[in-house]
Amino acid sequence: MVEVYPACSSREMGAELLLRLTNGWNEVFELLKEIGVGELPQMEGVEITLLDDDEMARIHGEFLDDASPTDVITFDHGELLVGVETAERQAAIFASSPDREIALYGIHGMLHLAGFDDRCEKDAKAMAVRQMELLERFFPSL
Repeated sequence: MVEVYPACSSREMGAELLLRLTNGWNEVFELLKEIGVGELPQMEGVEITLLDDDEMARIHGEFLDDASPTDVITFDHGELLVGVETAERQAAIFASSPDREIALYGIHGMLHLAGFDDRCEKDAKAMAVRQMELLERFFPSL
C-alpha cells in the first residue's frame, strides 16, 4: 500500500491529483512487489511525501551530504521524498507536466526499492526504460 503525504507549501495539491497519484503508485507498488526483487517485496507499504525545495535540500544535505534540492530521495525502509518544485522546473526542461514528473519520481524511487540502480550508464538506461514503461502504463493521462 502506498500512502501519500502532501507537505509542500509551494503548490496546492488538489484531492483529484492526490487520488490519481495514490492509485497509480499503488498499482506500481503491487506490480513491483509481485516481481519479487530488491527490498520492496518485503514491504507492507511505501510512504511518499511531497516536499518543497528547502526541505528536500535540508534532507539531501543531512543524509547524502549534498544540500541542494533534488527530485527524489529513496530510503531503504520504504520512505520516498519527492521534490515538487524540482518537478516543476524539470517539466519545463523535458516538455512534460509537473504532475507527470511527480508521478515519475515516485516510480523512480520504487524502482530503487525493487533493486534497480542508476549509478552506471548501462543500469541507468535500463532503469529509465522501465520507469517510462510504468509511467505510460499507470499514468497515461498525466
